[in-house]
Amino acid sequence: MSFNYPTGYKAESVLSESQNCRYALKITTPATSSPITLFVLMMNPSVADGRKSDKTIDTLIKYYGEKYRQIIVVNTTPVIETDSNNLKNRINDINKNKMANTRSVSRMVKEAGSFHFLIATGEVKKGINDAAYVDLMNHIDNITVGDALFVISLTSKGFGGHPLYKKAEQLQNLTLVRKSDEFWHLEKV
Repeated sequence: MSFNYPTGYKAESVLSESQNCRYALKITTPATSSPITLFVLMMNPSVADGRKSDKTIDTLIKYYGEKYRQIIVVNTTPVIETDSNNLKNRINDINKNKMANTRSVSRMVKEAGSFHFLIATGEVKKGINDAAYVDLMNHIDNITVGDALFVISLTSKGFGGHPLYKKAEQLQNLTLVRKSDEFWHLEKV
């Protein structure tokens, strides 16, 4: 299901040269006086693009659109797949695009200046996107100083919870987290 973006919001897809891959969805908000960009790390892109939103993106806009000048949604893997359970069938595409995705996301983080980084992957899938997740988070950690890592909630395995179907209070009050081990499980600060 897709939705129109609200008035005052403009979205742009940062596409890969490879078919069916998206490095980022950049959403410019009406909060132009805010100095901070919100990066949202999710597992994989779904149907939202520069013209149409989806339920997840609508949730992010609803709760963060008035707080941040830009919301940039990036993913552990750029492979467009509506159902993340199908990613196991796309391992070759994930591995082929891993470094290009990491370079693209790292470049956007460097360009953003001041930002918050919301980790909202849901459970990272061992053997599917775990290596891409760790690699990407290590790059982000190496190029940033003092920028905060947040989650909406923590999953049972210590990853950032996905924004859909969360309570409003969780979405409104992000939780500050830090890396707890080499696999980028997270813990509250």
